[in-house]
Amino acid sequence: MTDVIDVKKEKDRKRNIYANISKEKVLEELIKIFGKQHVSDKPHDLYPYSYDMTEVEGHMPDFVVIPETVEEIVELNKFCDANKIPIVPYATGNNVAGLTIPQNGGIMCDMGKRMKKIIKVHDSAMYAILEPGVTFGQLKKYLEKNHPDLKYTYPFAPPYASVAMNALMAGETNITSKGTTADWINGLEVVLHNGDVVRTGSCFISKEFKDDNWFYRQSIPDLTGLFICWQGMTGIVTKCAVKLVPKMEFNTAFGIVLYDSEICTDLLKKLGRTECCDDLVIVNLEMLKALLNHYYRSVENQFKASKYEDEPDWALYFTISGQTKEILEAKIKYIKEIVEEAKEKNERVFMANLFTFQAFFGELIGLLFELPKFIQAFYYWNSITWIGSYANQDNFAVLMDEAIKLYRKYDMEPLIYLKGMNNGHYGLYRVITRFNKNKELETVKKLNEEILELMLDYDCVPDKTPAWITDRLREKGDPNWFKLLERIKKAMDPNGIFNPGKWGLE
Repeated sequence: MTDVIDVKKEKDRKRNIYANISKEKVLEELIKIFGKQHVSDKPHDLYPYSYDMTEVEGHMPDFVVIPETVEEIVELNKFCDANKIPIVPYATGNNVAGLTIPQNGGIMCDMGKRMKKIIKVHDSAMYAILEPGVTFGQLKKYLEKNHPDLKYTYPFAPPYASVAMNALMAGETNITSKGTTADWINGLEVVLHNGDVVRTGSCFISKEFKDDNWFYRQSIPDLTGLFICWQGMTGIVTKCAVKLVPKMEFNTAFGIVLYDSEICTDLLKKLGRTECCDDLVIVNLEMLKALLNHYYRSVENQFKASKYEDEPDWALYFTISGQTKEILEAKIKYIKEIVEEAKEKNERVFMANLFTFQAFFGELIGLLFELPKFIQAFYYWNSITWIGSYANQDNFAVLMDEAIKLYRKYDMEPLIYLKGMNNGHYGLYRVITRFNKNKELETVKKLNEEILELMLDYDCVPDKTPAWITDRLREKGDPNWFKLLERIKKAMDPNGIFNPGKWGLE
């Protein structure tokens, strides 16, 4: 069950948006821009935009609009900037951490329903230009049908998640050797606060829009960074060009089960440095069982993943690909040599290919590699949250062990998920909690606070940060960094219309 919105509290909380313009006048102007059928101020239409699946407090917007063209967003931004009305960009609703919850009311700009065109796939330069509503499932289907030799990377997320929004938030991928999805961005088209439309990356070279020059991002001032991980606070992105990569003909996957976190993370680092693995993932056994629907039913009649005596603590799985069978076999041979070295330290290191793991765990384990997918295990309970971060892989072992202790302390189910990123330069560290919002909300908040402190003790950099985390980062982080952040926000959004309240910025 989602949060019940206290209307009086909402009214008291909001800044006085409508001091100089009435809601009736705002509705009238929005209808002029978008048409009556694409604007609403009805509570039943607004409510789905007021919350997400996590523990973050819900807030109601005042209006929702559903744009179809860049020109409509230009008019929206100019109108809102003149009247200091907040705009919160929204794509497909696969949100966490309160990123699209309107902390100050205003207008939800739902770009997922009508702005969902794949504008161009450039086969030879290997990129795609997408509108914000294009989903991972849509892109995958389109490439398989029209460009079968190319593929995009996919996060551990449902197929209805937005490709562009995931990239703008530096999402994790299933080709971790190439970094986060932000590293796959070639350029953006963005509508600024005053209605100016700007294009970043190599496409800036033309005054008019062209679809064949979005092939590169650097060698010029990288203005794309003004919009990555800013949570929609600097402009509204209307087009995003993402890199594609060749699809390899030969592919396989392996898994390793282990009992020791130090050996597990040491293997992760060594395998990353080989540059042989496309994807490198560590999960604890409870996480693996949850993903494979291996549960016991708790006394509260909820499904939980369990770990029994003498079962392995961790599983490390990875994918390998090659353009030829010989290349694939050479990579496998090299990796097996590294695993054999690990066995010399601890004989309880067991490696097997995907088919062997399917014999033990069932066919469902193969779905771990068929992303994007609907992750059924995460939806048995009514809420889910996670604190994610990017971290130095040297700290993974202690982060893994200490997180398990915190989950045991609060009698919660530990779901730990890590990835080796960019061939070992850094890693993704994420702890996931499924919970009952009606009964366990306060417990989860306390658990998350302790997990955050654990991460900060080891200099992890939180990602997809809700307001309560950015408040803590302000206490701990470099004050000059925050001063620069505020100066950039003020320059890009002088009237504070873009998703105000995020990172403590109005």
